[in-house]
Amino acid sequence: MKYKRIIFFILLFTIHYSLIPNHCLAEEQTIITSNFLEYEEETSTYIAKGNVKIQKADTVIESNEIRYNEQTSEVVASGNVRYDDAEIAIRASRVELNLERETGRLYDAEVLYKKDNYHISGKEIEKRSGKYYFAPEATFTTCDAPVPAWCFRGKDIDVLVGERLKARDVSFLIKNIPVLYTPYVWAPIHTERETGFLMPVIDYSRSRGVHLNTPFFWAISENRDATITMDIYTERGIGEGLEYRYIEPEDIRGNWWLYHIRDTKLNKDFYEIRALHEQRSTDGIGGFLNVNLINEKDFYREFSPYLEIRTSRFLESTGEISFPFKYSRIYLLSQYWVDLAEEIKPAPQRLPEAGYILNPTKVGHFWFSTMAALSNFWRNEGVYGQRLDIYPRILHKLGSEIVVSQALGLRETAYSLHRNDGGDSSPHREAIEYSAVANTRLLKRYNSFTHVLEPSIGYTLITDSESLPFFDSTELFKKTSKIELSLINRFLDEGGEFVVFRASQGFDSYYGDRPFLPFKLEVGIKRPISLRLDASYDVHGGKVESINSDLRLKVSETTFLAGQRYNRQEDIILYKAGIELHPYKPWYMGGRLWYDAKEKVVRDITVNVNYMSQCWGVSMAFIKRPGDFTVTIVFELRGISRAFKI
Repeated sequence: MKYKRIIFFILLFTIHYSLIPNHCLAEEQTIITSNFLEYEEETSTYIAKGNVKIQKADTVIESNEIRYNEQTSEVVASGNVRYDDAEIAIRASRVELNLERETGRLYDAEVLYKKDNYHISGKEIEKRSGKYYFAPEATFTTCDAPVPAWCFRGKDIDVLVGERLKARDVSFLIKNIPVLYTPYVWAPIHTERETGFLMPVIDYSRSRGVHLNTPFFWAISENRDATITMDIYTERGIGEGLEYRYIEPEDIRGNWWLYHIRDTKLNKDFYEIRALHEQRSTDGIGGFLNVNLINEKDFYREFSPYLEIRTSRFLESTGEISFPFKYSRIYLLSQYWVDLAEEIKPAPQRLPEAGYILNPTKVGHFWFSTMAALSNFWRNEGVYGQRLDIYPRILHKLGSEIVVSQALGLRETAYSLHRNDGGDSSPHREAIEYSAVANTRLLKRYNSFTHVLEPSIGYTLITDSESLPFFDSTELFKKTSKIELSLINRFLDEGGEFVVFRASQGFDSYYGDRPFLPFKLEVGIKRPISLRLDASYDVHGGKVESINSDLRLKVSETTFLAGQRYNRQEDIILYKAGIELHPYKPWYMGGRLWYDAKEKVVRDITVNVNYMSQCWGVSMAFIKRPGDFTVTIVFELRGISRAFKI
């Protein structure tokens, strides 16, 4: 009997169940529509042909012909089969499924896991559970195209969607062209942390040769992992690295790194140690440890392609334990410096320092604060010894239209010195510090913006200054009688502050015939361009002392960069220029150039090109510096974690 459109829901719940009184109603309704429908009562099976569609909850099956057993929920569909539910879409020539257990077999099928765009294709695929698939031979990819940009093709494909993929006799194909073979592969798919090899990084430099970095990631536990690294340089040797990371309750975290390379070109060993442990707390004992050590000063100049790292002057290692109280804290601090300059000038090492800090505490109309520290400074050459520094302060603020802030401090600094070249071994300094700042705010609104003017005048007095050995900024606390004028201009609109600049000028009577301090200008612009600038001008000598600037200008999908670093005293003149391009959505291109005007040489040229398509990406970097250049290539397959096993 032929039906134009037969609604099985009506047949099942109005006719069929009234004729068979011993049949129970199903919890979920099943609807079948087709051109032809036949029911076999003995087997409780529906046979539907022609534009067949079965719908049960959020599961829909469409095909040319379907056999459906209502008791076992088994479906056999053939001819242009399309299966869809909330997570999976299947296209196949034939499907045998159990809708309740979500198991079965698929023939000439492609399975799409919608959430992460995983495609599994094969002649025969066994669906062992909701997300578990097995195929004697199949392909796997996250690309949508009929001919995918990349895919894995192998035997005994074992996929647990969202967790991992296993296979043997695997070929990696690009546009159906085999480019790589491995007898076995294991890869976590869209899993954050899994043990296995990470994607290798390949680069080349003139001084180091071809570099292959092959890291292995070890997921030790939910809160601990490690990365073991092997660096192979064809011109410099083999390096080994170990990084260990952990996160513990109560905001405890750490990252430890140990690296060694035997440089066959220079015939020496390089070691690097980095460690960061944080256990910060406002309620109990807390602290941190930050270690940065290398055994050879030229390690970064030889093996780092990055300008910021190669030109670093110091490496700082610091450790602190803190005991907090309600308004104060006691701390124990150690600090160690490594001077990376070629000239050996031993820096004083703070080993250790014990101190007490009283945070600003209000008593009546005044605020009180105190700092006291006992420090031990040590170095191989030059003056070393101990220092006691006590610095209590009282602060007060008054006024509304014109606000006056005042601070009065007493500072006692005493030393016990060694190797002071015949000088006083027990110098000391007693000083009174007084400062006062008066400022106000003037505001005027215009149609499209608001202008805020903040003038201020300040005075600072420090009564005494002794000739002391230099250990840190404490010795910069010197005799002063300074007046400073400052003017801040702010411009605001509906989007907030978009321009601010500050001009200031100081006058210090203790500077003799050159009392005027450098005139300073600071500028910050957010819109329509981005600009940060600070400049210092010597009014007595009529010369610019320093200029630092960073400019960003965006035009359509292109951003232009420019900057300058100038310091007359340190004889530094550097210029920076750059460009960032986004010509199309998948593409990013950027370049940077650093020019040393003093040496008349280009210090660094960096070019980056990134491409990220729907399912894969590649990053390339080119770094050129005097006497060397480096090229780096990194590939990414979307949906495949960076960890894999071969």
